[in-house]
Amino acid sequence: MIKIEGLNHLILKIDKLEIDGNCVILGPNGSGKSILMRVINHEIYPHKITKREVFGSKLTLNEARKIFGTVNSELEYFYKQENISVFDAIISAFKEALVVYNFFEFDETEKRRVFELCETFKLSPKSCVCDLSLGEIKKLLIARAIIHDPEILCLDEPTNGLDIKAKSLFWDVIEELNKKIILVTHDFNEAAIYSNIIMLKNGEIFKTAKTLKKEDIIKLFDINENIYRRFYG
Repeated sequence: MIKIEGLNHLILKIDKLEIDGNCVILGPNGSGKSILMRVINHEIYPHKITKREVFGSKLTLNEARKIFGTVNSELEYFYKQENISVFDAIISAFKEALVVYNFFEFDETEKRRVFELCETFKLSPKSCVCDLSLGEIKKLLIARAIIHDPEILCLDEPTNGLDIKAKSLFWDVIEELNKKIILVTHDFNEAAIYSNIIMLKNGEIFKTAKTLKKEDIIKLFDINENIYRRFYG
């Protein structure tokens, strides 16, 4: 699905990485998880990269925008502050924008798509984004991310701030979408959802694994067993 070789950018240094199917990117703060995500979805053009292929092809930026949909905390923070309608927040994604500008024009197919997404995620098109709950904002971001019907969803800490019930509902929504998922998370329970785990440490691949083991967590996060037991028993 995704092949990266010879990547060198800011703190990242990765000789070779292959992702085939759903995967999790896990690691301590500052390990380069979000940067790697942004390299994968073509938001970042690295200082150096020998190969970056998706489904066997080198993509242009426009092609990548159709294949990838992204949900991240930066978008969440932005929309918490905005005094715009749910409809405008979603439809602006057709223009690769965050809000609707006066010179934007949308056809009836695009408008209909937004109403369909609002119905799917139980969002009122006329509601103000700033009045939404955190869970509703998460659904808004998913709606924006899938507006082009992408093949791959990139989720960067998507359930941060949600309680356990809201997290469960979030993952129910994601599973129903039936997309390929690349997930950045600090939640070990979420990391266990998928059987392809990429562990990053100090900008390099520490290990790849099918399951997350206690000894890997201890080494990856530089903690001792007492700290591990305090949080995970």
